[in-house]
Amino acid sequence: MKKKIFYFLPVLLVFTFLSPLLSQNPTNSTKEETLNIAQNIISNDDTTGIDEFTLFDVAPNIITQAKPEYPAEAINKKIGGRVWIKLKVETNGIPSTVVVVKSTNSIFDEAAVTAAKQYKFTPAKQDGKPVAVWIIIPFKFDLFKEKKQNEARQECYSINPEKMPSIIGGMNSVYKKLIYPELAKTKKIEGKVTVKVYVDENGNIDASKILKGLGYGCDEAAEKAIRASKFSPAKQNEKNVKAQVILPVQFKLK
Repeated sequence: MKKKIFYFLPVLLVFTFLSPLLSQNPTNSTKEETLNIAQNIISNDDTTGIDEFTLFDVAPNIITQAKPEYPAEAINKKIGGRVWIKLKVETNGIPSTVVVVKSTNSIFDEAAVTAAKQYKFTPAKQDGKPVAVWIIIPFKFDLFKEKKQNEARQECYSINPEKMPSIIGGMNSVYKKLIYPELAKTKKIEGKVTVKVYVDENGNIDASKILKGLGYGCDEAAEKAIRASKFSPAKQNEKNVKAQVILPVQFKLK
């Protein structure tokens, strides 16, 4: 007879797997974080309404994941932190409900939630059938590591290729995605945010960095709009190469 795994409160059975945060491409990464598969997490401050027990004998596994963007505000303040995200993996392996369980600093919450929503899994199974389960993913924001990665990118991303990377659709496509922060509007903030972007040989953005900002949410808005864009890769000797490019994003009230 097949042995089943049961979970009872307040005792929770937790499975621990190595879970990666992307170093570059969200679909092809190395593992460096811990993924805690935890069923039926209920506490006094729980607001997700988990009111059912779910059994599984095969845990979900990560297929695709995303590295969270390091918030510009956190970089400027030179701080790091951790965020624990709870999400429900549905029977198709796609996360539905995504919530912050614990955070050392709310500056990182949005970045962690955005990354968690991009994860995809093989679904958990019970008796050979897919079941929806809750899991917890911890995200670590390490400023020292981020700095080291940026230094490494400086060495392998060309600053002067024969043909620079370019945004498909031009800067107009960026401005279509740009959302003027309400705080900046209230304070009547105008000006330019300068962003350095690292574009790989496939035209994907590996990383970005604010070189000169305005604050009031403008830095994050500019970076988000750029990172939502697709690039034509740089070329050297008719071959696609990695390159870095500096882009100005103008904020002007109408």
